[in-house]
Order: sequence, then C-alpha cells, then structure tokens
Amino acid sequence: MTVTPTLVALLSVFAVWFFACIWTGYRLRVWLFFVVLAVGLGLNATWMVLGLNARVLEPHALLAQVSVILYAVGGFGFGWLAGRVVLRWRESRVDKDDA
Repeated sequence: MTVTPTLVALLSVFAVWFFACIWTGYRLRVWLFFVVLAVGLGLNATWMVLGLNARVLEPHALLAQVSVILYAVGGFGFGWLAGRVVLRWRESRVDKDDA
C-alpha cells in the first residue's frame, strides 16, 4: 500500500472526528454528538462525490454513510462507557480521612 498525502490527510481528519465522537460520549453531550455526526456525514459525502466521483444515492455510497453512523455511535458508546468507569473510579476513592 502506498502512503500518499491524500491518504494521510483523510486518516488524520477521520482520527480527529472519531476522537470528537468519543469526547462527546465521555462528556455525555448528546446534541453536540449529533452536530459531530452531521459534520462527519457531510465530509464523507463530500469526499465521495468530489474525490471519488460517486453519486450520493449509489449503494456503495449509502453503505459508506451507514458505516460513518456506526463508527460515530461506537465512538460515542466507548466514550460514554469510559466516562462512567472514570466517574465510578473517582467515587470509590478512599480519602485519608476515611482510613
């Protein structure tokens, strides 16, 4: 596989977007998650139409959009779970006064 600047740029944007999905789950910012999801769907559609010359309603393009939704929901869920674990961890901390 050849690593091109385009590939590096696409993967970098994806990493930042996925981290934003995780962060919204960690902080439980549902409305912000929907904004991040809409941005991801828009970026993906723009890349497919302009970069790959795909039509918006092609089966492969629709499957790619579904994949974006699933990645986003998975990232949100992972962030939410991590946030709950951190919260419970902090709540279970034993203070010096309690010992």
